[in-house]
Amino acid sequence: MDKLKDEKATVRAAQEAGAQGTPQAALHLKMANDELVSAQKALDDNDNDRARLLLNQAQADADLSLALARGTAEEQQAQEAQAKIDGRLQQSQYTLLGSRSRRSVMKI
Repeated sequence: MDKLKDEKATVRAAQEAGAQGTPQAALHLKMANDELVSAQKALDDNDNDRARLLLNQAQADADLSLALARGTAEEQQAQEAQAKIDGRLQQSQYTLLGSRSRRSVMKI
């Protein structure tokens, strides 16, 4: 079933995005994996309606896990960028203050 392959790909994407490192993302990733196992069992039992339902649930949980993992990664990148900006700003202020104090000494 192609839907099963699609859901497994989404689960892999969530794992690669670091879902295990974010509690909420990890929870939804586990749920998606559990639902995929149940969906496979339902397919093996020829219970296609149940399999379809479980695959839809797995897709929703995998998508949410992926979004949460990406959001956490993007938030971390934004914080790192802000820290760099803050560091450069402090450096610029220090350089500017140092330049002013040297000028004051030269005038005296």
